[in-house]
Amino acid sequence: MATETQIAEQQQRDASAAMADAGSQEPLSTHLANAPGLSRKGLTRLLILMCVVPIATVLILHWSMPAVKPDYLSADCSFVNVPPQNYYAETDLEDRIEFPNAELVIKNTGEESWTHLNIRINSGHYQIYEHGSPLEPGEERRYLLNRFVHRSGAVYQVGINRPDSIEIYARLPDKSRGTFETEFE
Repeated sequence: MATETQIAEQQQRDASAAMADAGSQEPLSTHLANAPGLSRKGLTRLLILMCVVPIATVLILHWSMPAVKPDYLSADCSFVNVPPQNYYAETDLEDRIEFPNAELVIKNTGEESWTHLNIRINSGHYQIYEHGSPLEPGEERRYLLNRFVHRSGAVYQVGINRPDSIEIYARLPDKSRGTFETEFE
């Protein structure tokens, strides 16, 4: 049986032999040996490019995207078949009922047609998109409130959540975006 000193000497010889052969061994992967290296100058150029490209992209998008015209849209908005305001204060949450026929009525009182409508209720928590036919000046459109959806998938329930605000975003004929916002008491 080998002693501890003999084992240590054998390990030392193996390590010395491995170090001597390391310079003469071929790499384990030829892909690694043939891979191009990145010089200091190349690395500097790459880092500069990584900083410049996002900034240039944001600037190009800023200059090329259509303008947004805040409070440009003119509309009349009202709720139909919703509970009275005192309903929310006087009725416990467990006792509230659904109002399946509750609607939001929007009338375009402006002079331009609207397309690609994004309508939001209660500070944008519930919304719908309408990309169909344009809402022409003077035209009125009705939307069932149970069509409005939260981004989590929850459907708006007017029996539980009191409607307090409306936001409308629409594309105008000149391809700019107009907005309309109103709050209810």
